[in-house]
Amino acid sequence: MFLVSIEKTIRTLRKQLESFGISEELRGYCWDRAPVEPLNDVRIAVSDLNGFCPTRRDLFLKYVLKEKGEPNQYMLKGLAIHKVIRETIVTLKKAIYSGCDSGEEIVKEYFNDSEILDRICKSLECDEIRNDISKLYRYIVLQVAAKVDEIKSKYADVDAENVAGLVFPPVVERRIDGEPVGLSKNLSLDVFTPYSVIMDFKSGSERYGHMLSLTGYALALEADDEIDVNFGVLIYVRIDKSVHFCQKGFLISDELRREFLEVRDEIAEMIESGNDPGKPSECPKYCCYYGVCNESSC
Repeated sequence: MFLVSIEKTIRTLRKQLESFGISEELRGYCWDRAPVEPLNDVRIAVSDLNGFCPTRRDLFLKYVLKEKGEPNQYMLKGLAIHKVIRETIVTLKKAIYSGCDSGEEIVKEYFNDSEILDRICKSLECDEIRNDISKLYRYIVLQVAAKVDEIKSKYADVDAENVAGLVFPPVVERRIDGEPVGLSKNLSLDVFTPYSVIMDFKSGSERYGHMLSLTGYALALEADDEIDVNFGVLIYVRIDKSVHFCQKGFLISDELRREFLEVRDEIAEMIESGNDPGKPSECPKYCCYYGVCNESSC
């Protein structure tokens, strides 16, 4: 893939898979029996596993009290990054299919184009981070342009179909029905590759919950497609003076699968019972329910 090279990572992870294996009973396609079978009818979002609240009161407010969280700058930036990556890939893939077949042409046509950025900033009302997402957009354009030229020089008779296939990941924003494994019906996975690898883009710092979320996607995809999904790659996007993509690959192991199922069940039980878990000793200020817990009588 043009953003990160995962081949060496996958080679290492395959050795781990050979050493440890993955239990059949923990595969998502075993959704009709314990321990994968959901405890009740509650269905949660994968993002709920990334909740900032130590007591998970944010999920109580969301599902039981039906409170609306207030999007903050952290959340908006993450959403904007996802949108830039997806929309830029889609736009440039269409351009290649339409005959834009050299890196020079891609740069000339799209490097200074502001249409995607204008649309994202308007929809999210996030002009204050426009400079950062502009760097990301231009970085992707340059990466794609360089990769197109590399492929064209390597394969003399390559057509648009093959160029697009070699430049871009096979599936961007793969839709998945997560209901069989206790997740929401309309999940959206950032990237699905033919190596039994799933990938997710993240902004901000690394968190263990990100691995649990990707594990949830893996089980949902296994249930949806009746296939084995063994490896996850988290790609952390850092934007300062330049753009950095830092990858963290891992085996979607029995340990991670069991922990995901335990957390899923704990959340489902809390929502079904309707019991307020209470505020934590200190509320993270970047939680979207901070105002609900601290500026109201809730």
